[in-house]
Amino acid sequence: YNVVVQAATDAKNQQEQIDDLLAAATAPAGIVILPYDNTMESSMASIAATDIPFIMVDRIIDNPVVQEKVVANVKGDNEGIGSATAERFIEDGLQPGDKLYVMIGDTSSVPEMRNKGFTETLAANGWTEEQLATIEYSAATGWSRSTGKQLFIDWINSKTVEELADYHYIFTHDDEIGMGILEALSGTEIEQAKKDAFLEAVDSISASSGLGEMYQVLEGTHSNTAYPDIVANFDLFSVTYPPTMIQNAVDDMITHLEGGTVEKDHTITVELVDSTNVANYEGF
Repeated sequence: YNVVVQAATDAKNQQEQIDDLLAAATAPAGIVILPYDNTMESSMASIAATDIPFIMVDRIIDNPVVQEKVVANVKGDNEGIGSATAERFIEDGLQPGDKLYVMIGDTSSVPEMRNKGFTETLAANGWTEEQLATIEYSAATGWSRSTGKQLFIDWINSKTVEELADYHYIFTHDDEIGMGILEALSGTEIEQAKKDAFLEAVDSISASSGLGEMYQVLEGTHSNTAYPDIVANFDLFSVTYPPTMIQNAVDDMITHLEGGTVEKDHTITVELVDSTNVANYEGF
């Protein structure tokens, strides 16, 4: 099989790519796609209306027509990321009703599932609905380091020194967002008194995905010499979300085309990476 990779610049571009594929004189043997966002629902329905087998990766469009025809949904364990984060926070001393700030990725199903795993694990450990309702969520970062950095700066500067003393746990949806926080804490855009108050109070900051630069921070090999002193104040960890799942999806498609059986819900389990075991993982 000849695997052709097409990267989309935005949702509209991906929709155009799909239109071109479906209009081509020779249809592809199969389509493996990471839907750009939830606005791709109609395009995915267009694929489902054909006889072309398709597999969705990472961002799953939960449309009945699409789900009836899809060969497989290959995804990282988004709920598992949230659950693993909550469990680690609890190990680090999180108590029901403690102040929590969550920095989300975007408005797709991915953050919804990560938050679901997180809050369900909290609920299973004694959090009431009223306490869960007090969790603060950021605006969508778009998985962007620069946006995450600015949102964090705006958030911390909006709090008083006394308020910051109550925040011990920060759940970020991605390593890029986590790196944005580290850049903010090593910069000069946060009032020093507030930075000091935050670093004195914070117990844990989470991230996920397996970004090589985050692993460098965990290893203590990052080129920013300010990071070791910063992360010495809290438990920094990242939950895996392997980028190689696109390869798993291509393998599933080939298996399907050759008549084999493919697991429809192919979920890749998560692992927690911190300074004690980061040497066992390869970042991307």
